[in-house]
Amino acid sequence: MKRHLQEIGFTNGEEKVYLALLKLGSSSTGVISKESGVSRSKLYEILEKLTKKGVVSHFKKNNRMVFRAAPPDRIVEYLDTKKKKIEEQKEYVKNNMPFFEGLIAEREVMKEAEVFEGMEGIKNVRETALNVMEPGEVMYYFGPSMSGHKHVLGYWDDWNKRRVDKKIKAQIVYNQDAKDFGERRKKLPFTKVKYLPVKGKTHAWIEIYRDTVVIVIKHKTPMSIVVNNKFIAESFRTYFSVMWEFGFDSIK
Repeated sequence: MKRHLQEIGFTNGEEKVYLALLKLGSSSTGVISKESGVSRSKLYEILEKLTKKGVVSHFKKNNRMVFRAAPPDRIVEYLDTKKKKIEEQKEYVKNNMPFFEGLIAEREVMKEAEVFEGMEGIKNVRETALNVMEPGEVMYYFGPSMSGHKHVLGYWDDWNKRRVDKKIKAQIVYNQDAKDFGERRKKLPFTKVKYLPVKGKTHAWIEIYRDTVVIVIKHKTPMSIVVNNKFIAESFRTYFSVMWEFGFDSIK
């Protein structure tokens, strides 16, 4: 049997019943079942669906329910209504796209977050950054404190020398307690330094480069938490811009 209505979303049963009604005119369920080949147990459900589509109507005659197929041009009206509904649904999905993308971002964060423990772990993360970055790119930091430099100043000096040799830029917003180290970095090329506008003691700071955010903790068990996700990196660069705008160029 050639499909006429299944191509536009009707089920096989709906097509059989509608075509049968076109042939029969106004008919009772027994006659419709026989003509369409659809069992009575399924017929009522199909008739209800066709009624909701607007292509079948019903009325009572001699105290019996009688059904009638709407003219075929009603199918065109049904499709117009369906098209309008699809456009509304499409617009709804587009308006809610940030929600769906947010779910993807959450999944990516869970998949792409890594933890590196110990000072060697922190160093490995820094070496990775140096290896993947290209000349002219910028690495952003905010929150480096005095505690973050204890016992590793030699390594930071060496790493920054290699960074400068590679012409990788750095913008750093230091805690106020790290003034000595900030002034030390200011002397380097490709390096800009500011200080947080408020005093505070922290043991963690943030590093941002490309699509990567690193949360570094140098206290008790040093570690780096690395998140490779462009949405988070963009967000943290925005946070950095705010801190940079309100940061001090120097402190007494």
